[in-house]
Amino acid sequence: MANPVKKAVKKGIDVGVYTLLTEKQRKAIGDALPDKQKKMLQKLISGGKRSAEKEKMKQLKFHLYNLGFETKALEDLENFYQTTESISLKREIAWEIALWHMNRNTVDGAKKALPYIKRAVRGETNPEKLRKLAIITAECCDLLHVHHTGKNVIDKALKMKEHPDLYLAKVNHETNITDKLSLMNKVMEMYGLERITFLDREEPTYDDLWMESTLLTQRLGPKVSVIIPAYNAGEGLRTAIESILLQTWGNLEVLVVDDHSTDNTIEIVKDFMEKDSRVKLLQTPQNSGPYVARNIALREATGEFVTINDSDDWSHAQKIEIQVSHLIKNPRVIANTSEHARLTEDLTFYRRGTPGKYIFPNMSSIMFRREPVLRKVGYWDSVRFAADGEFKRRIVKVFGKRKYVDLKTGPLSLPRQTAASLTGSSAFGYNGYFKGVRKHYVSMLENFHRDNDFLYYPMNQYKRPFPVPEPMWPNREEKVDGKRKFNLIIVADFRYDYISIPIQNELQHLKKKFNRIGLVQMYTYDLSKKDQLQPSILDQLDEEQVQFIVYGEKVETTYLVIYQSDILSPKQKYTPTIHSTQTFVKAESQGNTAELIEEYFDVNHIIYMNRSVSGMIEAVDKGE
Repeated sequence: MANPVKKAVKKGIDVGVYTLLTEKQRKAIGDALPDKQKKMLQKLISGGKRSAEKEKMKQLKFHLYNLGFETKALEDLENFYQTTESISLKREIAWEIALWHMNRNTVDGAKKALPYIKRAVRGETNPEKLRKLAIITAECCDLLHVHHTGKNVIDKALKMKEHPDLYLAKVNHETNITDKLSLMNKVMEMYGLERITFLDREEPTYDDLWMESTLLTQRLGPKVSVIIPAYNAGEGLRTAIESILLQTWGNLEVLVVDDHSTDNTIEIVKDFMEKDSRVKLLQTPQNSGPYVARNIALREATGEFVTINDSDDWSHAQKIEIQVSHLIKNPRVIANTSEHARLTEDLTFYRRGTPGKYIFPNMSSIMFRREPVLRKVGYWDSVRFAADGEFKRRIVKVFGKRKYVDLKTGPLSLPRQTAASLTGSSAFGYNGYFKGVRKHYVSMLENFHRDNDFLYYPMNQYKRPFPVPEPMWPNREEKVDGKRKFNLIIVADFRYDYISIPIQNELQHLKKKFNRIGLVQMYTYDLSKKDQLQPSILDQLDEEQVQFIVYGEKVETTYLVIYQSDILSPKQKYTPTIHSTQTFVKAESQGNTAELIEEYFDVNHIIYMNRSVSGMIEAVDKGE
């Protein structure tokens, strides 16, 4: 009887967890449980039908967004929608498909999204999900130029229940600046924040953001060091510095670090220095990126607390006071963040990777206690981007999860969202999911953090804690026509030991012959495979002789080796641009392998392998 009883219990837990609890509630329970209890619960529900379907859903999203199997994974999501018997899962799948089409940010995408939004709404009772669906629907209407319909959708949602995100969504459907401002201030009031305004009320721009009334400045209390890294920040820097100097917390030092700008950044900072002694100018030895700039300022900082403000972002006057007050009242807390809402230069709110939500935690707003963090955690990782999350993870691991608090403050920052924003648009950017170089960086840092208890990073990281791809280096390589050169590049799915072990063995010989070897991770379409590269391959990386090459890079190589043909189909997006003189491919049959290779890479001569990589290269060199 034990086995049937166990199955019945597991089934009951499986149904209860995935039917009665929302995703947010499941996450909250998971966060509250110790790791041991969390693993026990996961073991209990694993193997159940709902659990299996949720895992399939998770894998399809991962293959769609993180791995770039855009056609195949979307097709499988659509098939999954048709075949699942679970009504709640159908709604969830419809939501994901709608988001995918909506995030194309095109008229065609909006047209394809709307039918799935209707399916996601059908039978939904969760107020949070209905609110997000209303916001996504309004965004579709905006793309389709039926603004009145979108506005009506938001108004209807507001009648059901007021929410700050709905008011910001409504801002996007207003053309009158007075109405826009009124809605923005409605949100400020909901969080108990002072009202904002625009200096120019006729044709305002982002740089006209201001406080409606002059607020009293508190000069007493601990000093806060505000770090502003700046590179070719231009006039936007004035907006950022002015918003900091107008903070209600007056005991500040404002450390602006110029990263070798070629515009008038330094002149702007010097202009502020003449007016306010709290402003100081620092400079990087050479252009190295914002985290090297932050580290220079952190070394010079004298405040009890340290925080960041990006070089062209406006901050609400109460931002620093609210974060400082929380740390003073909670002496055991090491760091906190406030919230933000991204604002475009034409004064519309923008969501990035947060569907149906405009207000969310601002990782760059971190405020921390300088002395304990410098003593135990040290400095930011000296990469060119993506180090905010790594810094947070170190603080959490060293001090504990409860010592880092994301405050529910409302939008205390309105970060400027431009068309050229790195974090939203490029191959190295972030759209709510990790891909390419950022995905590889997260994988490497997680391995390092898991295997090391000592997580102090010095300011000058002459030897990195773990290797990263070249686009993240503070000092990048010189390139010819935008390309780096290699002797040999091997392309494979390094998650499999039967692939990685022979390649690792080959590398021992190949490193004696070549001084520049590149590795490229491509994926087989396998929903059962976990996303973990083999340690035997990761151990080969050294940023010099053996490097990972990622999506967004352009490289040339003498020899290109496609170590397995099953990574060529179905099509995946996140691969680097490679030109090769000689290409070897391991394939059981030739078929259309050559055509598939040419869809990814610029190759001249393809040879099918019948021996080891070293053997093939030696044979070609001998003219065999």
